[in-house]
Amino acid sequence: MRTRQLVFFFMILSAAPGRSQDFYAQLAEKEGGRIPQIKHGDRFLTLVQKFGNLDLSANERIVKYEAAELPALKISVVSKVYHIAEGPVLQHDVELSSSRKMTEDLTVFFPVGLLERLDRATFPLKNGLIGSRTDFTDNSIAGYRCAGRPEKHAYDLALPLVLLERADEKSAVMTDPFFTALFDRGAVRWTYPKEVGFEDAVEKRTIIETGHVSDMDSGMSRYYQTILKEVPPGPEWIKDIAMIGYDYMSDQGRGWYADIDTLVKWIPPSDRHKVALCLHGWYDIVGRYCYNEQTGRLDETWINRIRGMELSLADIHHRITYARDKGFVVLMYFADGLLSSKGLPGLNPAHILEEGGWNGPDVIGGPYKRNPACPEVVGFYKNYARALFAEFASEVSGFVWDETFYIQAGMLGARECSGYVDRAHMRLIKEIASILHTFAPGKAFFTSDDISDGSNATGQVPPYALLADGCYQDSGSLPSYWSYGIFPNYRNMIWSCNWQALTHFNYTVFGVYAYRTPVVITNGWGDDRGFSEMTEEEKSAFINLFNYRKQFRTDLKGLTVLPPYFELK
Repeated sequence: MRTRQLVFFFMILSAAPGRSQDFYAQLAEKEGGRIPQIKHGDRFLTLVQKFGNLDLSANERIVKYEAAELPALKISVVSKVYHIAEGPVLQHDVELSSSRKMTEDLTVFFPVGLLERLDRATFPLKNGLIGSRTDFTDNSIAGYRCAGRPEKHAYDLALPLVLLERADEKSAVMTDPFFTALFDRGAVRWTYPKEVGFEDAVEKRTIIETGHVSDMDSGMSRYYQTILKEVPPGPEWIKDIAMIGYDYMSDQGRGWYADIDTLVKWIPPSDRHKVALCLHGWYDIVGRYCYNEQTGRLDETWINRIRGMELSLADIHHRITYARDKGFVVLMYFADGLLSSKGLPGLNPAHILEEGGWNGPDVIGGPYKRNPACPEVVGFYKNYARALFAEFASEVSGFVWDETFYIQAGMLGARECSGYVDRAHMRLIKEIASILHTFAPGKAFFTSDDISDGSNATGQVPPYALLADGCYQDSGSLPSYWSYGIFPNYRNMIWSCNWQALTHFNYTVFGVYAYRTPVVITNGWGDDRGFSEMTEEEKSAFINLFNYRKQFRTDLKGLTVLPPYFELK
């Protein structure tokens, strides 16, 4: 049997083209090949191999280590070679556990063969540019910031993906997006800070080496096929949208109807599927959203604090049907990030991550951000999502989780409930999107990441939209934000509302021409003038821009240069 397995393995090895030969050879290296390094505080630990098994028929090797100085620390590495249509893949699944709490930072240096010898590295940079470098004398390559100890690298990655060139070979190395990843010569590195240590009973990372990656498009495609294989792309209809609207229960709730009645006079039925209207401000209070935790259902009636009027489920259903019957795509506001109101009964201080945030008329007693490291907080949002989707998912086309940027990279939670809150938030977004897809396939769940250059409060935001169906953010359509949404939403879309849609119409014009973002209308906040309240000249300007934009489907691509801001005269 052993002889037959070896013959089978070497038949595969001899038949496998190019880079896959290296992967099979690496898998078969004596004693498991390269050994991870672990730094505990300021000293490196000695890893002792406790188990090793090479399953040739499965093209898989399992190696387990123990730290001699810290026997409680266990490390398992499962490496497996497989093929997808475009090329070979060597996947490393790393697991770490410890029966003792850490007293020092613990840094993992995981060896990666493709990172040892390279002539050029190319990156999806956070600012939307495709960057590259050929000088690696500092032994570092690039860095991605998320949970753990994020370090801002000169080559700051939008997601943990590095394209590599050596002679005539083109390949890529990538990791899961849930934790910081620093790409060095020969290794991927990340750190568990002592304040949290191993939050999960078993901490897991996935590192992938893959061949035949010719350019950024193929690199991004490979990332979706491997790292994000459990996350489906957004539905195709999102790429047809050429106009978006936000209504914050405008004009005592009448603005929604007035704007729709006016839009139908300007937009023919054949184009209305390219217009998405989002119903905002429909709920009672930020942090509750009409959800009754005792019954697990939404309230039948409630007082809308934004306008001081009574609303009901029947009223919201009518608003949705009114827009849908006229051919428009309807979206619904999900929540304001992890924000809640201190004035709500039953406030648990342990759930407070930090105070502050949006403090509008739909907030009572002041705002605070909930801590997603607390299981009760996660449970609330999942249960609320199920109730909301059960009521409305069959009628609307998608939901918008606003202000997801509140949780920044590297946040470690509060004393009462410490943890990697950015990772927890990312996992929660993935779970809620999955809940929606189960309830109603073809419906979309959007985040609002507002990723920016770091000169303001949203410069350290992880790419939460990677785990959703796209990003409908509240960046005011500011020109400098657009490029930061390209790579996290590469296969989906990046939109923004503009509450000053008339005052800053030029922002919308720039977005349409430079990035092919949708035309934006809003009502109920900021300029507080919906489409029905515009002059004929203003309406014509928006419709003319829509008629231009509707010719194109969304197709995001990395940039070689940032488009300079311009205003049309």
